[in-house]
Amino acid sequence: MTHDGQPDTTPGNPEIAPMVHAEKVLDHVLDHVFDSVIMASTDGRITSFNRAATLTFGYTAAEVLGQNVTLLMPEPHCSHHDQHIRHFLNQGSGAPSPQNRELMGKRKNGEIFPVTLVLTSVEQSPGDWIFIAIVRDLTQVDATLRNLRSTAYSDPLTGLPNRLLLMDRLSQAIRSLNRESPGIALLFVDLDHFKPINDNFGHHVGDLVLRETAVRLQSCVRESDTIARLGGDEFIVLLMGVENPLSALGIGEKIRETLNDPFLLESIPPLTLSASIGMTFCQTHAIDAESLIRQSDFAMYRAKAQGRNTVVSYTLAQNPL
Repeated sequence: MTHDGQPDTTPGNPEIAPMVHAEKVLDHVLDHVFDSVIMASTDGRITSFNRAATLTFGYTAAEVLGQNVTLLMPEPHCSHHDQHIRHFLNQGSGAPSPQNRELMGKRKNGEIFPVTLVLTSVEQSPGDWIFIAIVRDLTQVDATLRNLRSTAYSDPLTGLPNRLLLMDRLSQAIRSLNRESPGIALLFVDLDHFKPINDNFGHHVGDLVLRETAVRLQSCVRESDTIARLGGDEFIVLLMGVENPLSALGIGEKIRETLNDPFLLESIPPLTLSASIGMTFCQTHAIDAESLIRQSDFAMYRAKAQGRNTVVSYTLAQNPL
């Protein structure tokens, strides 16, 4: 110790060695954690900026040390920051519990991105606080979640909704039906003689046919309608706001004619296909999604029995069950 009671910082002084060692250990730890760790003084000036923060925000530590932490915030967080600090200091009730919330950060290049923020504070001396922010970039997390949702609800080959998403949309559509509203219709589309395409030209060509089928189906309906691939060469078209069965049958005929056009694929001769289509119309919520799909499936098999390349409407009289 010096004569005035302050720590002696003379090189080699054994009293200061543990303190210096602890700071080096802390710096090492902070530079090897996954999350950004940013420390700021009471007046909002950045005092510590670890390696993860550099990677996340795009600034070097030298560029931000001494700068106001609002440099890393977009509006409206930037404008509200000083107000939050004043409110905290005026409370005078000691360190609050750590706060955990989601908000937006701003990179050096101006990009705005989602983050989670855990904010805590330590009082060094009366009225002198260090604020510690632990920041996690959610950009990749959001992208992963979007990809997982897409994988869970879409057909990987065509990009169309799969059975899971179809059932959700169909169930919602049924629940919304009432006596005054238009009805809904399901068209069960099954390609005729699809297996020989795979056998004669290979599954790669078969996949191209299925993708082209998806595109053609989409060209026949509105954005409010849903086209789903159940698997193999089976597709379902959910038509919303259908006034009567004849309207749905008209869409079915349009689809049938569109699929009759030759498929021009790679270096093989033009392929001429057809489809058997079963249609069921619904105007009541007193039925479930599975039953509607079974009805349209039954009508589709009736279409195949009648010679294929046709559209058949489901009726109770046709149902042997």
